[in-house]
Amino acid sequence: MANLITDLETVLLTNDNGMSVEIINFGGRIKSIKFPVNSKPTEMILGYSSAQAYLNDEFYLGATCGRVCNRIAGGKFELSGRQFHLPLNDGMNCLHGGDNNFSLRYWQIDKQKLTHCSVTLLLVSDDGDQGFPGTLNVSVTYELSEDNKLSIQYSANTDLATPVNLTNHAYFNLGEKDSQSLYLQIKSSAYLESNSENLPTGKILGVAETDYNFREPASVGIRQQNTEDKSIKTKNGYDHCFVLDNSPIEEPKAILTSVKNQVSLSVYTDQPAIQLYTGYYLTGQFKSYQGLCLEAQNYTDADNNKHFPSNVLMPNQQYQRRITFGFASIN
Repeated sequence: MANLITDLETVLLTNDNGMSVEIINFGGRIKSIKFPVNSKPTEMILGYSSAQAYLNDEFYLGATCGRVCNRIAGGKFELSGRQFHLPLNDGMNCLHGGDNNFSLRYWQIDKQKLTHCSVTLLLVSDDGDQGFPGTLNVSVTYELSEDNKLSIQYSANTDLATPVNLTNHAYFNLGEKDSQSLYLQIKSSAYLESNSENLPTGKILGVAETDYNFREPASVGIRQQNTEDKSIKTKNGYDHCFVLDNSPIEEPKAILTSVKNQVSLSVYTDQPAIQLYTGYYLTGQFKSYQGLCLEAQNYTDADNNKHFPSNVLMPNQQYQRRITFGFASIN
């Protein structure tokens, strides 16, 4: 592998409003987001107290997931007439790029671009890495603004056609003990029907008159506890891909609200979908539903569903995607 860094490093980003963000180079991860609640810096995401603990993390806490986040059916796809085979690290499927994916790598901190409010992390993924074609040069920049927005800018280029779909896997609870009492709104009119392996069937279904309709704010916990939807019940909550409305990036695609702490999180993105995962599989020192993920990304398994937007990055193209988490007091 081209990445030989083995030192764990932490970077603290701050603004003048009492907000701070910790980034670690292992997995290109967000370790902490603290936002003032009643003037007290309060943790907004689920995480470990020490950076060292992330080395053994199995939940993708705050991680950059890639080359291709989410699942690829059967761990294989066809591209340019060739079939490629990937590690099977989720049953018979490939999850988040394989068993040695980007969340388990040490990224290089670009010291020349480092400021009190911004950090850029670099990674080289060699041709054949986890079975993917092409050498991929990746960067992720985290920037904390004075208006309490944490923006994530992904950039990548390749020397061979290859699928790329990057996201962040932070678990949000907005300072509450879990995510069940949070209210969620998603600007989505449709979702991907999925099977028991969390793979899309290929059907895109409307959210109207279903428990996938978050067009108006709804309590996550109440929805999950009272649902009659077979897929939500089977998965013990949400782990579903929502197709986002094609609205300007300046408009939030999702809003998560803590009534108790009077805090809102707005998610802005140019990605076409959000995977809502409510954290059922959290175990060990964590518990189910202790945080939820709003993973802005491309459609799940686009590599095997040709009618979905393509993941394929060509050598003459630059992969550019943005996710912004904006925090605000609502009292």
